[in-house]
This record gives sequence, structure tokens and C-alpha cells, in this order.
Amino acid sequence: MSRSVNEIITDLTAFNPRTATAQHRLSHDCYMILVGYVKNKNQLAKLQNMIESLGETTGGEYGAVASISVMECENVEFILEYITLQHNSEELLDARNEHFVYEDNFNSTLSSFIVETASLQKLIKICRYYENRRGINVDNVIAEHNARAASSSSYFVKKGLSQDEALAAAFAISFYTGSKSEACSRGASLIARQSNGVVIDDKTVQELSEASIILYYLVKALSQIPYYWGYVSRACQLKDDELKMYTAGALITWIQFSSSKKGKKVATNADFADRNTFFKIYSLTGRPIQQFSNYPEEDEVLFLPHSTFLVFKHSISHHGSQHTIYMRQVELGLSAWSVLWVDDNIFNSQWENKAHMEYAAAKELNKNVHFIPKSSTENALSFLRSPFGQILKNRDTFRIVTDMHRGNEQPSHNAGSRLIKGLRQLGFRSPCFVFTMQKDRCDQILRNELNEREQRNITVSINTGDLRKFVNFESGF
Repeated sequence: MSRSVNEIITDLTAFNPRTATAQHRLSHDCYMILVGYVKNKNQLAKLQNMIESLGETTGGEYGAVASISVMECENVEFILEYITLQHNSEELLDARNEHFVYEDNFNSTLSSFIVETASLQKLIKICRYYENRRGINVDNVIAEHNARAASSSSYFVKKGLSQDEALAAAFAISFYTGSKSEACSRGASLIARQSNGVVIDDKTVQELSEASIILYYLVKALSQIPYYWGYVSRACQLKDDELKMYTAGALITWIQFSSSKKGKKVATNADFADRNTFFKIYSLTGRPIQQFSNYPEEDEVLFLPHSTFLVFKHSISHHGSQHTIYMRQVELGLSAWSVLWVDDNIFNSQWENKAHMEYAAAKELNKNVHFIPKSSTENALSFLRSPFGQILKNRDTFRIVTDMHRGNEQPSHNAGSRLIKGLRQLGFRSPCFVFTMQKDRCDQILRNELNEREQRNITVSINTGDLRKFVNFESGF
């Protein structure tokens, strides 16, 4: 049983980021939520068979394999159909109490905390406050952050930010990657819990208002950085009760900023080597921040608050003292705005439409569009049949994008039409957008294969501008 939210808030409130050492870490369960788990033994056996049939990658640390191939296999997400939620769907949708933060209203809540307009000068002032520890030359530390920001801010200028906004975005990442990253995670956790009805004392509320400037610019910076699709690793110190939650078939949400290292090997420096838990993760929306970091050798990938992971395997070695947990990041659509996007090339790192997803995530900080990527009709329909798909049914803030031709399906020429027919039969009347290179042919296929009712609320277009408006929920679409 995880600790109560009151105990966690007490821990968070007691933690002082000004006086903590660089090695001090908050308890892991301050930051995690068990969303649900698989009870069905037959489905767990099916999952285990998939893990065994796809094999493992050798060369791992501490008696554990480096990875298991199923982590990069989208088909394994069939298990979501059989998840038992910790709370019913009404509670998930009304997620406003205690731990209910995986509805992901973080960005809008963050915006509301910034009473005055955030600025580069205010950001530096707040960061100076956190860096001003005994024995530290704060002027040197701030100079280091300023130098890093100056060297990397051009990236954000090219993305359309003003010079000051770009410097602030780069400065926030530099601050995060320094020794005080725990201050940012603490702020994210407190803001998430405050937004969900947890009472926090006045002193902490004041700290939230101050720390939110750092979080604002950190989120703004990360939203401009492309997704990283691939392997990452993370080292943590977990307690026994926390470790018990990481079982095969469990869905876990981390509500804090979560650092990881690109690749299959865990960071080897002294701060990480002694931690009792290694996470091996396949990332979908982690952001690579190496070029902005004060520690580029760590090749860091940063997950935003509310990232969710499906656990495949929990290995124990070294006489029970070392744990290795294998997970795949999943998108459940439990955000204010979500789009199911189906395309046979969607997990290809060179897929040209990936930029449209990233554009929607970065366009408006308080309109955080989440994308649910699927590569086939069956995988998409499996998700829609799951408890998470059913929650989204006919919500005004849920949409679907598909291509028409998919080479991984037979027949391939009308895959998009089959998807729309299938989701209409499941009761989804959600707006659908068919993105194609041959509009006339697609229109004909839809007329031939869908009845009049199934054809409602469908847009067919070859125009990327139309696509971007659709996924951004702009008026007229």
C-alpha cells in the first residue's frame, strides 16, 4: 500500500531545496501513481510468452539483461484492454482529489500560478535563491548557467522564441541539470497535488508561486525539443513498498520531471551506481537535452510530469538487493486534449509527420495536446476498446488522424476506411481526419465502404496546414 497523500505532502513540505545536499533525493512514491494493473492470468501469461518469444539483449549490468525486445514492440500494448483501473472512469475524469493527477492539467495549472508575467530577470533571481547554499559561490554558479544559456539559446530563437524567452528557456534547463534538479521535481509534484485539491500550507504555496517560474520556462523549453523514440535508463533508490508496485502488467505514472540516460546502460558515476533500482525504458516522448545540459556526457533524456509506463518485467539479483525494471512508455489520452494518430510509419524515427505532433505540443503551453500513436487498425481499435479508449468516447477534446494506405495491413489500400468503420461500430463519433496524397481516391473509397452515418464528421485533405489546425483543435475543424 502506497503512503497516503498527507504523508507525502508532509515529506515534500519538509524538504528544503536551499539546504539539501546535491545527493539528497526525495522518496520515489512522492512522485508515482499506480494507474492500474492486469489481473487476468491468461493475459499475463500471453504477455510473458511475448517477452520470451521476442528474446533479450545481453550485456546488462548487475546480473540483468540490457533490454528485452518486447519493450520496442507496439503490439504488446494489447494488454491495455485488460487493465483494471485503480479508480473508475468517473473518478479518472473528475480527477481532482489527492493522487488524481494523471488527467494531466499540469500545464494549465502552472500558467495560473504565475500571477505576474514571467521574465528572464525573475527566473535568474529565483534560481539564485535556490543556488545560494553555504560554501557555494553563487555568482560563479549563475555565471555558469548564463554561459550555458548564451551558448544554446540560438536553438530556441530558431524555434520562434524571442531572445529573452530563448535565454530563459535555455537557463531553466541549465538550472535543472545542475545539482538542484530536485527543486524542480518538488515544484512539479506540489503543483500537481495542489491542482487536485490537496491542502498545502501557506509557506509552501508561496514557494510554489516562486518555483513555478522555473517550471514554466522548463516546460516551455522542453516543448520545443523533439521527442526521443528509443532506449533510456534511470537509477533510483526505492523502498520495499514501492518496489512491490512494479509488477508485470502494472501501469505507473510519474508526476515529476524524470531524468534518464540515453541508451541501455545506466549512468556509471558514483551518484547512480549505489541505487538499488535500475529502470530500462523505451521512450516515446522523452526530450533529449544533451546540448543544453551542464553535463553533456550524461546524454540526458528528460520526461515531462505525468509520463506513464507499462511494466513488463521486474528482475531481482545480487541476493535480492538489486532490482531491474523494464518498461515501455505509453500514451493513454488522459489529458485535456488528445489525438489518436494511426500510420504505418509512425514509429519510424524519420517519419515526416512527427514534426506535426511536436508542433501541437509546443504551440500553446496551456493546451497540451497528447498523441496516442498506433501503427495499425487493429492496434488502434484495441486501444479504443480499452478502459482508456472508452473514457475518451465522444469527448469534444478527442480526435483521430489516419492515413488511408498502410503497407502493414492487407488489403493495404483501404486501411483508413476500415479503421473508421471499426471505430464507428464501437460507438465513436469523434472527428476523423484522413491525411492523404490522393484526396479523390480516398473520397471514393469512403463513399463506397461507409454508410451515410459512418461518413459523418470526416475530413479528407492533402494539406499539412489543415492537418495542423485539426490536431490543434482550431476553430473550423
